[in-house]
Amino acid sequence: MSGRTVRPLFLFPTLLILASTAMAPTAPGAEEVRTLVAAIQPVVEEIRGLPLKQAASVDLADDTAARRHFEARMRIYWPESQMRVEQDAYIDLGLLPERTGLKDSVLRALEEQTAGYYDPVRDTFVVLTDMPGSMTPVIAAHELTHALDDQYFNIDGMLERAGDDSERAGGVAAVVEGSGTLVMTLYILREMKSARMTSDTAREFQQSEVGQARRLKAGPQVVQRLLVGPYMLGMRFLLRGNLAALPNDIVPKADLEHAFHDPPVSWEQVIHPEKYWNNETRDFPRPVTLPDLASMLGEGWVLEGEGKLGELMLAILTGPEMDVLDPANVKDLRGWTNPGAAGWSGDRWQHYRHGDDTVTILATLWDTTKDAREFRAALAPSPHRTVLRRGDAVIMVTGGARDHAPALAREALRALRSPASARP
Repeated sequence: MSGRTVRPLFLFPTLLILASTAMAPTAPGAEEVRTLVAAIQPVVEEIRGLPLKQAASVDLADDTAARRHFEARMRIYWPESQMRVEQDAYIDLGLLPERTGLKDSVLRALEEQTAGYYDPVRDTFVVLTDMPGSMTPVIAAHELTHALDDQYFNIDGMLERAGDDSERAGGVAAVVEGSGTLVMTLYILREMKSARMTSDTAREFQQSEVGQARRLKAGPQVVQRLLVGPYMLGMRFLLRGNLAALPNDIVPKADLEHAFHDPPVSWEQVIHPEKYWNNETRDFPRPVTLPDLASMLGEGWVLEGEGKLGELMLAILTGPEMDVLDPANVKDLRGWTNPGAAGWSGDRWQHYRHGDDTVTILATLWDTTKDAREFRAALAPSPHRTVLRRGDAVIMVTGGARDHAPALAREALRALRSPASARP
């Protein structure tokens, strides 16, 4: 697959599901927002432990302008052709229901949940005009953090360095959104401690239509994980997995500095922070390479694209559907992973097409043979799926051309046993 496989990780929205404040009857005007941001800026700088090098621009936009912005970012980082291949591969693999429009699902969720967004190109954060006034301070705290981090660490530059590796891009997203969410959370705690915000107003928001996130919750697990994972898992990662260690006043500046300069390289490192923060046990993915197997399928078949899933997506295949939007699942991770997906060591999927017929191959490597067995055992039986395991490698072939599936699985397995995929 050409281009970047980052999915909607770098749209930089502030999702309302993550905020805990009340609704107000009217939205503030442009000057009121700018005055409020100027007042909040020193608080954000204190919490984040860094001063803004220059004041961030603030803008207002309606839902139509916000959608145009998101679609423009998608054209750069998640182009339509790439999105369609990923969508079709996910349907083949069982990650998405049939006839699911991935782009539409993402945009629908964003339309419901987005309160604002940060535009790294313009160094500007935007508040949506239909947001209630009481949301503005929370939005500003989150997006000012993005502006500050961008001035010091060049967020789009971090994305460029991740290249077409969706696992590395996910690690960057977790650091960026984790920083914004952590500062926002500490800001909210300060406001509640000072009685400027009460637990009653937080409950009022959570009981509101937006706070309940009906559209997001009704969407596919893939969309929920891609949109919410960087926020909820990112903050947990920056706190080294210990939410009880949430600081009272300022963020752990040294850890954030380290994470921005050396982001996690996989969702596994984000989900299991000990696999990142402990140098002795830092767990790097193994490379997984597959040759172009179109010739084995016959004349007219072409390799349309390829990518990675990682533990974040594989967990959809290996466990019951869980509510990843439940804040309790930030603590115990039951909503985000399971024994069938844990122990991931690397993967790659390939998507082939001939007219309306498709075939998707998923090759996975695991830390141990036991982990591979658990992954294989956790996969639900399906007549459309051929699975082959040998040692710490598992191959899955799905879609059409079932007569070719066993041979494809054997050839993919042979490629995984090559020196390129050997354990370092």
